Amino acid sequence: EKANLAITLYNDKEEIMAQATFLDYPNWNVAKQDDWIPLFRELDSDIPCTPLNTLFMHLFVAVDEYSVGCCREIIRTVFQTVPELHFIFLIVPSYMSLGSTLITVFDQVGNVPCLTYDEDFAVYVCHRHNHYPQLHIRKARVEDHDDLMPIFARYDTILKEIYGEYFLAELIEAQDKENHAVVCEVEGVAVGFMSLCSSVNLQLLHECFDLGPFHGLCFPHPDDVLKPPQEPRVQGSQGMVAVSGTHWKINSMPYP
Repeated sequence: EKANLAITLYNDKEEIMAQATFLDYPNWNVAKQDDWIPLFRELDSDIPCTPLNTLFMHLFVAVDEYSVGCCREIIRTVFQTVPELHFIFLIVPSYMSLGSTLITVFDQVGNVPCLTYDEDFAVYVCHRHNHYPQLHIRKARVEDHDDLMPIFARYDTILKEIYGEYFLAELIEAQDKENHAVVCEVEGVAVGFMSLCSSVNLQLLHECFDLGPFHGLCFPHPDDVLKPPQEPRVQGSQGMVAVSGTHWKINSMPYP
């Protein structure tokens, strides 16, 4: 209940297959809970761990025959759930082995001493880029046209019919302060595209969405009508009801 993140994995029959618990301090007494950064950075200077990008695995259990797959799925889910997370540490006594499951996702980076008694602990780390790498987003270039067109051709042919064969290159070339285009790049290849414009079609948005809670995406004005007009008031008195100035007789019936 006090964990920073706890993940439970279950199958299509809702049977629990694995569980893992993660907190923001080491799972063994090798450093103070609020001052562990210097110790872990000394192990490997290439691991810029901070309290914002690091978690520690405190517990992992799984059904034996599915443990490896469960472990990989949980690790992937953790990185997917926490975009800022880059490192997961696991600390065990140096004489212990991680076994055939956890060793598939963790790599040892060194040993650290215990604060309370004479014993060393092995430190293992799991990196985001091995399980759920971050995508690289950059400004679109005309050279991205050949990488992106197969994506457009697969999902949409209307744009090409309306704007011509080279509409994408023209859209990228037309970038200015009001229009921007970005691509998602994986290993030097553009695999995603987004075009953004500062102009907003408020009329179309109002037709498609209820923008009342957002004040219609407009700045407030003293003359704004914030409440809908009231319905005709209905008044009743002694078996008579007044609706728009007309009186109607009602035959009252007692409740059973």
